[in-house]
Amino acid sequence: MAVILKLDRVTKQFGGLTAVNDLSLEVRQGSIHALIGPNGSGKTTTTNLIQGVFPVTGGRVLFRDQDITGKPTFEIARQGMARTFQNIKLYNTMTAIENVMVGGHQLAPMGLVSSLLQIRRSRSEERMLEEKANRMLEYVGLASIGGELVKNLPYGKKKVLEVARALMTDPALLLLDEPAAGLNPSERGFFIDLLRRINADGKTLFLIEHNMDVVMNISDMLTVINFGRKIAEGTATEIQNNPDVIKAYLGERYKVKR
Repeated sequence: MAVILKLDRVTKQFGGLTAVNDLSLEVRQGSIHALIGPNGSGKTTTTNLIQGVFPVTGGRVLFRDQDITGKPTFEIARQGMARTFQNIKLYNTMTAIENVMVGGHQLAPMGLVSSLLQIRRSRSEERMLEEKANRMLEYVGLASIGGELVKNLPYGKKKVLEVARALMTDPALLLLDEPAAGLNPSERGFFIDLLRRINADGKTLFLIEHNMDVVMNISDMLTVINFGRKIAEGTATEIQNNPDVIKAYLGERYKVKR
């Protein structure tokens, strides 16, 4: 299985603080790869480094065999990477379908001036975005709420809506920052099924998640970091029985009984 994402000895320092320390990992194409660790271990910082939000202090990030170190976020997105966020970043005063349409802005290259001068083409672009957004809403099970204002939606549906928006550009790699956080058991079950379906349809998933029931149920590979440094990597069973991970993060309750 080919490697779609590679971190090669990546380091990130903020002044005297080392948030990510000489981190190397490989994400296989078509897999679900989880990054786990205690609060403050550098997980979200790692995601920000992958997506170009922060510049790396040292090391390299490679995506689809291309060195994307130092590239701006919009260029990385054009290469086939999308993301959801730990704190939901939706537009509350817009409808659900409008929020999803925003995710497809790269598919509609017309600017303000050209849209004013070429009204017919502008309307055609908008119809294309709306049609695709409707397909994404149907895909994630939210077809019935397209016209609802986001501020009126329950938290669980907002989480799913972010996924629909991220899928608008048909990304090869989807980064998910704590996708199951705040969901009740029923919502988590739905979300796990959705992530499995997205993966089965050819997307590679790289997720940060504290809910171990989610992580251990869907991940092909897990990387564990603590204080920004990798302490373990392996399958769910291997991680659950790793003494360093048990001590630093999981505790004995997740250890697989033999």
